[in-house]
Amino acid sequence: MIARSLLSPFDLHLFNEGTHGHLFDKMGAHLSHDPEGTYFAVWAPNADAVSVIGEFNGWDKNANGLYPREESGIWEGHAHRGRQGGPVRDVLGGSATAGVDRVGPRL
Repeated sequence: MIARSLLSPFDLHLFNEGTHGHLFDKMGAHLSHDPEGTYFAVWAPNADAVSVIGEFNGWDKNANGLYPREESGIWEGHAHRGRQGGPVRDVLGGSATAGVDRVGPRL
C-alpha cells in the first residue's frame, strides 16, 4: 500500500458502479504535505504496470511505479519530490499498452 491513499473503499465502490461524483478530488496529481510530495492516481484498466515520470525524477520510468487498487483499474502511488506546475507523464506497460507514454496531470 502507498502513503495515505485518497481513495477509500467507499470511493472504489462508487467508482466501480459508475456513480462517483467527485473523482476530480481523488484522481490525477495532488500535492501532499504528510508525507511531502505528490499523490498520483490514474485509470489504466488494461495495464500490467504504470509509473509516473517527470522532471522531478529525471524522466526515469523505474523511479515511481504506481500500484493497482483491487480490480478497479486504478493505479496509485506517491512521489517524494515534485513541484507545482511541473510536467508529468504516465507510462503504461503491458501487452495491450506496452511502452505507451501519455500526458499526465500537471502538478
